[in-house]
Amino acid sequence: MKLKRLRQVLKGCADDTRLRILNILRDEQLTVKDICKVLSVSQTSISKHLSRLRLLKIVADRRAGNFVYYSLDTLSDTFQNKIVIFIILQFPDVKIFKKDKETLRKMRSK
Repeated sequence: MKLKRLRQVLKGCADDTRLRILNILRDEQLTVKDICKVLSVSQTSISKHLSRLRLLKIVADRRAGNFVYYSLDTLSDTFQNKIVIFIILQFPDVKIFKKDKETLRKMRSK
């Protein structure tokens, strides 16, 4: 991986909302609507963040009928994936990460 690519990946993760999105996508495939519910953020904002993450090949999308599911992109650069997973896994005690995961669990149990 070149230094420029590393910088792009790190800059792509350098936003509160994008970090929260990556946190909940770690083990999940979610629609924009699901992400909006969990994070309590507008669809417009989530879509913009997902576009940026998709362009950087950090997040992948999969169409199923009328729905588009987003997940971490595990098929692209493995070093890039390691960086993203490292960022998420090293900070499990971040309060908002815990809150988002709990919100997602409650949403899934309904």
